[in-house]
Amino acid sequence: MRRTLVIGLALAALLAGCQREQDPQAENRSTCLNANAAAQPRVDACTALIDAGVLTQAERADVLAARGVAHRSAGQVTAGLRDFEAALRVNERQADALEGRAAILIASGQLDAAEPMIERLIASGERLDQAHLMEGDIALGRGDAVSAAAAYDQAIASNGDLALAYARRARAKDRLGDHDGARADYDAAISKDGALAEARAGRCWLNLVQKANLEQARNDAEAAVAAEPRLVEAQLCRGVLQLQGGEWANARAAFEVVLSVEPGNPVALFGHGVARRRSGDGAGVEDMNQARDFDRHIGETFDELGVETY
Repeated sequence: MRRTLVIGLALAALLAGCQREQDPQAENRSTCLNANAAAQPRVDACTALIDAGVLTQAERADVLAARGVAHRSAGQVTAGLRDFEAALRVNERQADALEGRAAILIASGQLDAAEPMIERLIASGERLDQAHLMEGDIALGRGDAVSAAAAYDQAIASNGDLALAYARRARAKDRLGDHDGARADYDAAISKDGALAEARAGRCWLNLVQKANLEQARNDAEAAVAAEPRLVEAQLCRGVLQLQGGEWANARAAFEVVLSVEPGNPVALFGHGVARRRSGDGAGVEDMNQARDFDRHIGETFDELGVETY
């Protein structure tokens, strides 16, 4: 048996060597097109393939798109966008490039520019769950919660395990006043992905505003922050809950995280001021007054949330 195993391994090694001789770029192809590969090795492998000049037009589009995906996953958004655009110049229907470019445009607020990408993706019949998810994001970004919910319905119909679609549909339902429906969708999202910070933060706020399950709200806030420490919605919910509990130092720290991301966030500014003032730092009133410059009703918001500001 051992002899058979040794012979088998030797044959496998020989075959791999022959494949490398037949295609010197075999390893780079494998790494570049491996969606589970680490970002930088994937970028390097795709770049080597492009520089080698051995790709057909169709292969070039796929490799450019793969490198774009790797760049985007590494947070290199500009490089990713450049690769997606180059891929689409070669093949206007390349699904990874359409999806990636649309997602980047939506994240930067360029909703009108993203829309044709999504329409093209839907027409192709590929990535329908992601396409309808982004379609809903555009509608929600435009303030059309009805159309957003309908698009998220289609995303879920295409992929019933897409936790993010449930979380986004919950947000749309919440805006429409369907709080029970929103709660059901947040619950579904969290049951499918317990570490989905957006769903945890959304349910935290739903409980906070409705003065419902505050213990669950606290648990959700902590889970959301653990998964995504700089998520504004999560830190805001956590901070308000800590103000309610008289945890001034913790609340101040939570709002400081928000202010490092969004320096003019009125909820964070006001909450930070309350935490300072309630802990004995009278200068906290300066933060509170600055918050009123951004939102003159911010004090009323905190009253509605059950926070004693003075």
